[in-house]
Amino acid sequence: MTDDAPPPDLVMKHPPGSWQALAAGEFGSDGRNVDVRRAELSGEGAELDAGDRVGDRGHLGDASQTTVAEEASRRVVKGSRWTWEVPTYFAVGGMAGAAATLAAGAQLARLGGDDRRLVRSGRDIALGGTVIGSALLVADLGRPERFWHMMRVWRPSSPMNVGSWVLAGFGTASAGAVVLGRSRRRPLRVVGDVAGLAAGALGLPMAGYTGVLLGATAQPAWWHARRWLPRLFVASAASAGAGALELVPMSPDEERAVRSLAIGARAADLVVTKAMTHDLADTPEAAEAYEYGRAGRRMKLAEALTAGSLAASLLSSRFRAARPLAGSLALAGSLATRFAVMDAGAASAEPA
Repeated sequence: MTDDAPPPDLVMKHPPGSWQALAAGEFGSDGRNVDVRRAELSGEGAELDAGDRVGDRGHLGDASQTTVAEEASRRVVKGSRWTWEVPTYFAVGGMAGAAATLAAGAQLARLGGDDRRLVRSGRDIALGGTVIGSALLVADLGRPERFWHMMRVWRPSSPMNVGSWVLAGFGTASAGAVVLGRSRRRPLRVVGDVAGLAAGALGLPMAGYTGVLLGATAQPAWWHARRWLPRLFVASAASAGAGALELVPMSPDEERAVRSLAIGARAADLVVTKAMTHDLADTPEAAEAYEYGRAGRRMKLAEALTAGSLAASLLSSRFRAARPLAGSLALAGSLATRFAVMDAGAASAEPA
């Protein structure tokens, strides 16, 4: 055998990629239906398997009718390969977006006087969340340049592409608001305020685009909930953004504004969760993914934490100790919501 000749197990009697080769099961030796002489497996999807072949040579005609029926009934959707970095990014990024929007609202309402504690804290949280979220996103992608590759084009039909642009614009505006907003020169502070308003405008897309992204996938639990996931993520992000601000001391009028938003966001979070569960009742495949298993336990935990944070917010006007408690419970509830949704998507893609 010459050095150029392929190994014996890769010798193919039919043209690579032809229907004859596929029918004969001539896929190469790696078990993933790939002609390894023409393609190199790399990237984050390289570890996915094509599944067991039907029959000895991968041809349906060689298998029994029972085997064919079993193969046809299997779900063809592969589960998500995302790890903990992705749901954590969803939670941190959403919190950052909501904090920026609340800070922009406080800026327009001129809350806090000259100190503007709510405005400055909201901007700081937005920038910090962007930095942490970007690090988590890059860690999941594996190589930083993959993020920039998504920004070479503008594709409105792609939630991931739009989300990349939202993240880049939001992070830039948040950085400008924090840095220039603290300048001693008035013209620079004005530019910082404009950047703060821009970050606030991008805050809602930042909080909700991840829900749109999940709903655009083929995972049954996400696709069937595609109308509700953006609403759930925005409400949960607003709850977390207000929760982060509840950990910061502020003036009475600023605290009232944060408390009002927190109560509304947490009530909306609970209502949307129940509405989504009720809407999914017609699709047991998706409903069971959110109700049972690890996703079900985490979803119940998220609801309990959010309900606890709502109760603490209602009491915080009389008991100051309830304010940081409400914020902590809200942050934990928002994170649990993202992990529950992620687990539900994975569970719904598992073979029946």
